[in-house]
Amino acid sequence: MKIKYCISCLNVSTRPGSDFLENGLCFPCSYKKSFPPPEKVSKDLERLIAFGRANQSNGYDCVVGVSGGKDSTRQALHIREVFGLKPLLVSMNYPSEQLSMLGVKNLANLVDLGFDCLNISLGADTWRKAMRFAFEHYGNWAKATEFPLHGIVPRIAIAYKIPLVWWGESGATALGDMAEMSEEPWDATRLKYGNTLSGGGVSWLEESGIPLHKFGLYEYPSDLEMEKAGLKIVYMDYFMKDFTNLANGNFSALRGLSVRKPDPKNDADFFGTSMLDENFININMYLRYLKFGFGRASDLVNLEIREGRMTRDEGIKLVNLYDGSYSQDIVEKFCLYIDISQSQFWEIIDKFYNKDLFDKKSNGNYVPKFVVGG
Repeated sequence: MKIKYCISCLNVSTRPGSDFLENGLCFPCSYKKSFPPPEKVSKDLERLIAFGRANQSNGYDCVVGVSGGKDSTRQALHIREVFGLKPLLVSMNYPSEQLSMLGVKNLANLVDLGFDCLNISLGADTWRKAMRFAFEHYGNWAKATEFPLHGIVPRIAIAYKIPLVWWGESGATALGDMAEMSEEPWDATRLKYGNTLSGGGVSWLEESGIPLHKFGLYEYPSDLEMEKAGLKIVYMDYFMKDFTNLANGNFSALRGLSVRKPDPKNDADFFGTSMLDENFININMYLRYLKFGFGRASDLVNLEIREGRMTRDEGIKLVNLYDGSYSQDIVEKFCLYIDISQSQFWEIIDKFYNKDLFDKKSNGNYVPKFVVGG
């Protein structure tokens, strides 16, 4: 396996679901250069707003999935204040031991801003058991949490008969996971076909020891269920050209969002605004780096390059500095949380790191065989 880099940004060919064009551009960079004309975007928005209002139920025009972070805070406010819709916010909460204090404060901030928010939680024992199973068997503990985090939003929309659902960014146009791409770039109904959800089924959980009756909140609605409900799931970034880390963070901070002090040497987030609701994602980003050769810094850099706020050479320096960063303190807390030893943790890391992309040295460090941007 060899990494091929986009000639414009630092997106990689090893990203699951990625597609590079013959001209050497990744799909997100190509899409950015050929974004639909404003007239089409405006007409699409008018139709969707009209659809939401025509199908209002229980006093709400739409459902918005939120974590309380920068993207969902800005999204909720934009939908209410610019689009003029009445949203019901839906949040699948992490157990208290995992939810960060920033996450608690930011979810409370949305309620303080006047939104109705439906908060749903799975039992902590079920949540931890699923996380451990996913970490041990897939090298991706977040697989166990992304299923309920993603699936509960359309499930609530169906249950409350509110067929318009807003989602944040498209995994295809922002990151390059082409499995999520629909005929219309705003259409998020294929969201569940992205790399982690892989169709939304939960058969992978059958050997986890979790009781079958608890699978319901993990399973994404089927295509037939969504079709019968007339569901329209919509990517927000199609209608907001500045739906970016920096813009969303700055906007939401002015509306009460609490952010962390940037600590990129431990979490690769040089803005301090990403994934504020919990900290274990730092481990998932580290493992993604060891499996595919790109981490959180790469994602942030690619978006900044496309927005013209960073050169490719500047991005290379940041990726070399921060991709692959992790916090030993978070590793220790994660091991306690899912009840494994630190030696078991590193055994699992060894099982999943990509030997084509990294050498493991005698001191335990993983050293890349590739040159960033090369």
